[in-house]
Amino acid sequence: MAKKIISLTFIQRDTVRAKHPELWHQCIYLDTGKLSQTHYSWRYTTSVETALALRLMGLCTIEDQGES
Repeated sequence: MAKKIISLTFIQRDTVRAKHPELWHQCIYLDTGKLSQTHYSWRYTTSVETALALRLMGLCTIEDQGES
């Protein structure tokens, strides 16, 4: 199954956990501590479908994994 790496800010992470638990349970924690534009974010891996669903709702950013 294809996977994507997503980044969630504090607000996005809490929103996904509280309002979309079925999607939250499909996200696997990778690491923390990324600071960009004054936003602290966490990295997770998830299926392409889940990543796209969260992105369409504005609840994550999808990291470019250098795939061609």
